[in-house]
Amino acid sequence: MYSIALVIVCVLATAIGQPTIHYEFKEEWQLWKNQHSKSYQTELEELEKHLVWLSNKKYIELHNANADTFGFSLAMNHLGDMTDYEYQEKYLTYQNSNSKSGNYTKVFQREPWMTDPETVDWRTKGAVTNIKNQGDCGASYAFSAMGALEGASALATGKLIPLSEQNIIDCSVPYGNHGCKGGNMYIAFKYVIANDGVDSETSYPYGGKQSSCTYKTQNSVASMSGSIQIKYGSETDLEAAVANNGPVAVAIDGSSNAFRFYFSGVYDSSRCSSSYLNHAMVITGYGISGDQEYWLAKNSWGTNWGEEGYVKMARNKYNQCGIASDASFPSL
Repeated sequence: MYSIALVIVCVLATAIGQPTIHYEFKEEWQLWKNQHSKSYQTELEELEKHLVWLSNKKYIELHNANADTFGFSLAMNHLGDMTDYEYQEKYLTYQNSNSKSGNYTKVFQREPWMTDPETVDWRTKGAVTNIKNQGDCGASYAFSAMGALEGASALATGKLIPLSEQNIIDCSVPYGNHGCKGGNMYIAFKYVIANDGVDSETSYPYGGKQSSCTYKTQNSVASMSGSIQIKYGSETDLEAAVANNGPVAVAIDGSSNAFRFYFSGVYDSSRCSSSYLNHAMVITGYGISGDQEYWLAKNSWGTNWGEEGYVKMARNKYNQCGIASDASFPSL
């Protein structure tokens, strides 16, 4: 609920009968709007968004006052003027697939030769591209799938080439994805396998909305023959896969405001679900911070979110947030 105490709205009669609106924290509000290129069609819309922003600002401040207890801190970001409904509708669009079996999908099996180092960071091995930004297009599944394939291809060829999420958004619809309205990595992988390739980001650039499929075979720079699924809920297998194979596509429950405004530290929340999954990312490593084990996850919300686009998710906390509930990676 919006608290009247959060904003002071003073309506003064003028000669032309137009109200004058006064905003709380006006300078901070203007700076935030400029930073994130926010504009609104009417004064009423801006006032409504300002009220939402104020409510989120208060939540962030209250959390940060107890950041030592929580173990992580929050910060205002480009999602600050969104209601919970708007956030869920635009960003939490991952959709679980009921069928993940077939000739192209196998279950991960730990081999005797596999070893798990204490820490892994595939960014230092040239297997992770720069942070990307999905904007208002609900296609985290495409960024997750391409992030995993970028890593697998780089480790196999020695060349790190950014792949086209737009290719997935536009062209995997016939296979079961829904463009900017959601989808999952399994179907994205299925498309790449059936299509025998995916274009580079340079040749098929991101547009932030679904368009007609314009894949060109001559621009294909990566392919895959199958996908490997991590056993449901097994963080042990997920760790082995990340350590020995490379980046892994995962889905989580990102519905909490604490996740939406995450800034730094190890995100540890007992409130998130291990089965209700709604957002996709890429695990690019893991490590330990103090006495807390974490997964290093690459998000697709730009560098102004989290730790320059990354989040450290609690590791070995009973599959917290579903980090190992739907995890997979490509086999070339």
